[in-house]
Amino acid sequence: MHELIASPFLGEYLVLRPDSRQAVRIGSRRFGELLTASADPVASCPQWLADAARQRWGMDIVGRSLAEVVIVRRPSSRGFGRASYELNLGCNYDCEHCYLGLKRFEGLKWRDRERVLHIMRDAGVLWLQLTGGEPTIDKLFPHVYTTAWDLGMMVTISTNGSRLHTRPMFELLTTRRP
Repeated sequence: MHELIASPFLGEYLVLRPDSRQAVRIGSRRFGELLTASADPVASCPQWLADAARQRWGMDIVGRSLAEVVIVRRPSSRGFGRASYELNLGCNYDCEHCYLGLKRFEGLKWRDRERVLHIMRDAGVLWLQLTGGEPTIDKLFPHVYTTAWDLGMMVTISTNGSRLHTRPMFELLTTRRP
């Protein structure tokens, strides 16, 4: 499971940590170095990356496998950087001020959701907002969240927070921090 994401973003290149709002901007040469090295399963993290990770996040990645630490996302010609994915229109509350109207608990089947996530990744989406209705009550939420995270997206969740206390949700969000 990766700890860092290296990705193109709107004409620049960033290294990010999923549980942090801070990033390290790198040049195209260094990104190219990471992209090339990511094809080698035994390549170590370069010293400049280890120095940057220690300085920015207090991480010690010296001598560790690049493949173990960093997911390196390929450039996309489509140029998207952010997306919002409405998983469903369902909600476990019935607030008077809600704009949703009839609360439908339907959404795409898993195969279609997985396809959408891969399309977003291939389009260059780095930041993905999961929303609804209430996304955490969606039966496929854990699969959607995990897949987006594993594809190297910086995932945020727009939630009413009502399900965050459950053991499975807590474990998911502490293992793969938004």
